[in-house]
Amino acid sequence: MSNGSRWTSDHLREPGGTAIYAAQQRERLRQMADEVQALLREYRADLESVHIDGDRPGQRKVRAFLATRPLAKLESHLREAVNAAGKLDAEYNRRFVELPKKRAERAANKALEKSAKAGAEAARSADAVNTAATLHGISQAATENPDGKAGGKPPAFLDFLKESA
Repeated sequence: MSNGSRWTSDHLREPGGTAIYAAQQRERLRQMADEVQALLREYRADLESVHIDGDRPGQRKVRAFLATRPLAKLESHLREAVNAAGKLDAEYNRRFVELPKKRAERAANKALEKSAKAGAEAARSADAVNTAATLHGISQAATENPDGKAGGKPPAFLDFLKESA
């Protein structure tokens, strides 16, 4: 973006837009904080050199500190703004770049788990049908006579031993 243009929301939403904007603002705010800090030191030193009749020892420093406190707070707030501007790009990326990727990944994992669960349930139901058919076949075989005809009493273990002898 050129220096003469004004930043807009569209500029920030472009890839890398928030990073460029944050870097520019951090630099501006850092320069302002450095200027305020230099002014604060100079101003405080000048105020400390002012002698008022009846001052006790150290009272000039306390008076200068109290008089420059608003300027010191301004410098502190500018430093906080520098840090906040540094978080702008990271927060944008976390909320608008990484979040959709995470959600898509979660949806894919959920669909995979759902299909695996459905496949497992289908396999279980197929096993249940096969097991039922197997049990039915075994029960039919158990009620058949050794000659292959249905009916009669079920064969016993001793009958099996007689046939094999």
